[in-house]
Amino acid sequence: MSATALYDKAFRSYLLTKYTPAANTCLKAIAALTSDDQDSTRLNIWTLYLNITSTILVNTPFLGINMKLLGVPPANSMEQVCRSIWNKVSTEGYKSVGNTDARLVSACIAMNIELDQLAVARSIAEEWFASLSDEVMDHISASREQDQVTEGYNKVVELYVGRTLPRMHDFESANTFLDYNSVLTDTKKKALKDMIAQEQASVETERQKKIQIEKELEEKKKEEERLLIEEAKRMEQEQLAQEKQRLEEEAAQQEQARKAAEKAAEADKDVATTSRSVTSQSSLPPSPPQPQQQSRQHQQTVVQKWMNQITTKGATTSGAILILIFALFALLRGQRGRLSVALQGLMNKLWQTIKMGTKVTYM
Repeated sequence: MSATALYDKAFRSYLLTKYTPAANTCLKAIAALTSDDQDSTRLNIWTLYLNITSTILVNTPFLGINMKLLGVPPANSMEQVCRSIWNKVSTEGYKSVGNTDARLVSACIAMNIELDQLAVARSIAEEWFASLSDEVMDHISASREQDQVTEGYNKVVELYVGRTLPRMHDFESANTFLDYNSVLTDTKKKALKDMIAQEQASVETERQKKIQIEKELEEKKKEEERLLIEEAKRMEQEQLAQEKQRLEEEAAQQEQARKAAEKAAEADKDVATTSRSVTSQSSLPPSPPQPQQQSRQHQQTVVQKWMNQITTKGATTSGAILILIFALFALLRGQRGRLSVALQGLMNKLWQTIKMGTKVTYM
């Protein structure tokens, strides 16, 4: 089959999202290209190859990529794969970088930007710029109209200074490239500088947002740390307060126990003292009678003796009776306390005897 027929078959498979058959057929179409094929056929086949390759790389994890479908040697990273693809297009397709169609250069740069391989995209653009011949540069500079070569060059410049370098935050290199570029018109330079300024403003905005987010996260982290420290201090204070309260309660309980023990000891001491006092009093001999009690007993004895004498001998004379009465009254007045019951009985008997004696005498 011809390269054109294989291209048509691969393109149909690509539209049907049958990427494996499309890749295999596209590689066959590349192998079928000859020097007699038109440049448009070559451009279409290599453009389809880049579209299929980009789709596979974007939608397949790196470890799951079949390098044979891409027609490149095994690689250890996505960057190596992208560089191998660029070398395949520029060397196998056009024999040199400088001869590579600008539209394919733009397609390779766009693929690497999408895959976030900015270093590869920058390398492709700078390598292509450096390989352009003087004839091509003179043609672009002298061209007043946007032909295919000029349009392709401007597209590569736009991807390079407008998307690749700004995403790498290398705005200085982008502006320097435009300042020293003698091919672009002033209008084109101004448009590209405005694009760079917009990208720079966008990047600066994103940077400020990132800084603000990081600042907020840092403040949030500090606030959380502060709250944790305060919570730890609060818990420590609570523990200290609880420990202090526990110690105070223990001290109060110990004080109460001490006072209770002292009261019990005092009570035991009083009981012991009382017991010893009672024991001492019970063991003492009876105290001798006091002088007053002895005198009172002596007087009672004398009176009783007189009464016995009177009753035995008889009261013959009133003088003796009167003397006895006066003696009794004197005895009664001399006593401070009341007479005992026995003495009162004795006195009553004596009074009755006196009255009887007086009555007999009178008769």
